[in-house]
Amino acid sequence: MLGDLFGARSDLQNAGITFQGSATLDFINALNGAPVNGFSMASLIDANLSVNTEKLFGLQGGELFLDFQSAAQTRQLNELVPDYWGFDAINSYGSFTELAQYWYQQEIIGDRLMVKFGKIDANVDFAVPCTGTNFINSAAYFPGALVVNMPTYPLQAGGVEILTKPFENFDARFGFFDGSNNYINPRTGAPGTNTGNSGLGSFLWDNPGSYFLIAEAGPDWTVGGHKGKFRAGWFEQLGDTNLSGVNGNSVGNGPVGTYAYANQQLFNEDPDGLQGLEVFGQFSWSDPNQNSTQWSMMLGSQWEGLIDVRPNDTVGLLWAYNKFTSNDALTTAPGSSETILETFYNVQVTPWFLIQPDMQYISQPSPISTQSIPGAFVFTMRLTFIF
Repeated sequence: MLGDLFGARSDLQNAGITFQGSATLDFINALNGAPVNGFSMASLIDANLSVNTEKLFGLQGGELFLDFQSAAQTRQLNELVPDYWGFDAINSYGSFTELAQYWYQQEIIGDRLMVKFGKIDANVDFAVPCTGTNFINSAAYFPGALVVNMPTYPLQAGGVEILTKPFENFDARFGFFDGSNNYINPRTGAPGTNTGNSGLGSFLWDNPGSYFLIAEAGPDWTVGGHKGKFRAGWFEQLGDTNLSGVNGNSVGNGPVGTYAYANQQLFNEDPDGLQGLEVFGQFSWSDPNQNSTQWSMMLGSQWEGLIDVRPNDTVGLLWAYNKFTSNDALTTAPGSSETILETFYNVQVTPWFLIQPDMQYISQPSPISTQSIPGAFVFTMRLTFIF
């Protein structure tokens, strides 16, 4: 939208500073089947700076990243559809304005070994099956077993990541994060520090032994010019966590589990771009005596350039399933499940303005299965401005 205003963007890039920003508006209408049929509007402004330290300071192999976010909504989305996975990925659960990420990444052995430290969104480097960002439901971006514990938007956290490439076309990664969001004091019942607000302030210095660990590894490949990848991962939440079950809240050990995901291009006109057809999926499992989710599965596809005269439009289809544990101390819906269907068509009106109608069906729109609420239909009109 801003273009190269007065040549400032080009001058900054030449100096090693890259600026990107977007504003997203979701006009949400919960239709038949939702606990409350009604309307809400959610918004997210995201602006970030990436600094190449070699160009700016002469420090080779370094990158400094700053990400500013401001989010709001006219009505709490869980009043409309209190689903488990999160039917809108920009749901801020309130309003906030904060420095959402600030981290430094340093190459140790080129791209073979890198270390990142700071306030980080773990979902940028872990458990990311979909290469696009058009799906509105969170199921496209992380497994069901990680819904409660993963330090991602809007609760990014202080952490350290080790990113390695031990072999060509093979990645291995490990992350150690502040897990205070999920901590609860077993004596007082007081919750842990909100890492979205505190950032590094609670990483090591104000943390009651609550940490989130995650690791994943797997190969990349190219077959006939079509890229693909597979990753298998493990996670664990340490420390005392809040358990919410049929009989109320209690305290227990954090969950541990595994996940895997893959994606594959089936058709692509531009091997270095996103145009073409991509399919992807993921699966997760967690100890049913430690996590409200026992297992989850997701399958999806997106096609950019399906219509020749609209080469930058994208159409997508998603199916996801989350199976809750039968342990009634961990969930208010023991033995139940949540099924999600989503479809969208994203229209690139201009290079900086996109319109996306999106329809979702959610089979279990209440976390309390005994309410027997029928499946909810949620229509969203998303407007995206890129500046």
